[in-house]
Amino acid sequence: MDAMWHDSARQGTRPTAATATPVSRPARERRAHAGLLQRGEVYPDRDRFSVLVRAAAAARQQALGAVRAALAHIHDGRGVDLPALQAAVEELAEIVGEDPSAALCLTNLKRHHEYTAVHSVNVSVLALALGMHLGLGQRTLEQVALGALLHDVGKVRIPAALLDKPGPLTPDEAAIARRHPQEGHDLVAAGGDAARAVLEIIRMHHERVAGDGYPRGLAGDRIPRHVRIVGLCDAYDAMTTTRAHAAALVPDKALQELYRDAPGAFGVDLVQEFIRCLGIFPVGSVVELDDGSVGVVVAAPAGAGLWPTALPAARRRRHAVREAPAGQSRGRADDEQRAGGRRISAPRPREAGVDAAAIAAGEFGLQAA
Repeated sequence: MDAMWHDSARQGTRPTAATATPVSRPARERRAHAGLLQRGEVYPDRDRFSVLVRAAAAARQQALGAVRAALAHIHDGRGVDLPALQAAVEELAEIVGEDPSAALCLTNLKRHHEYTAVHSVNVSVLALALGMHLGLGQRTLEQVALGALLHDVGKVRIPAALLDKPGPLTPDEAAIARRHPQEGHDLVAAGGDAARAVLEIIRMHHERVAGDGYPRGLAGDRIPRHVRIVGLCDAYDAMTTTRAHAAALVPDKALQELYRDAPGAFGVDLVQEFIRCLGIFPVGSVVELDDGSVGVVVAAPAGAGLWPTALPAARRRRHAVREAPAGQSRGRADDEQRAGGRRISAPRPREAGVDAAAIAAGEFGLQAA
């Protein structure tokens, strides 16, 4: 696909070698052949970004393999291979540290027939991006990412008929489904090697600030920030994924709902930082300008404004895409924003006739998950 990049931040630059995040040997070996590592240059360099996306895809496959193995081991009554999961976390962290957008754009390529594994990797990537945005230390970041990979392992103990039920659960069925955080905690804790923060994430990721979450109904400061980080990323990825009982929301709509519910769910401050991290038009958003040009957001460079870069879906014209002020809640009537003298809106993908995942996959030669 010979697509044209639409960039609104052509004056921005990538980190120089002196300030960029160090890259592990496995990650470096996968990307060094392109000669594009950690170069100070105008963002985004299409060739460099393509290399990073493919490296992110390889890291995702490593993480997916580790999660699948963990689920299989638990199903068979064996222990979780934490070293394999930790190695996957370290690789994901290197990718996200170099350019979050390269990993985030792949969270839109989802396999609905293995939701738990793909969802767990997506949540881990999102949590790494948010954690780095918040300035978490390396050890905490890795614990957050590992907890995200394992947050739903307790679903192995929940009947598949409940997890895949297309309609609402009965009260009795809901009570069974809500056992998965405690089940997962107990399964991982039995191995004796998981950090406390990891176990807290597994057990508490459905707790909410207002105290109406589960399994324990914790409220306020009793829910650690690392737990709320994963809980927020879990909610966002679930909301933007088609599930048996709910259709997927487009990314900007999901952010609107998270912002609306922030006071009682994850806290306003954390949700605002999440929006600043992803941008008002997150990766995967479909955007349209007043000239009829339609594109899919694939990247948002670090720095002021988080102005996204889009792949065109129709009418290939160069245009700038710029978002509303970070943290601003927008209704449908407010979707249109002034950008460099032009008007941008966020149409629903179905209305625009756009398959965002297919466009991104075609550009980078990738398949779902």
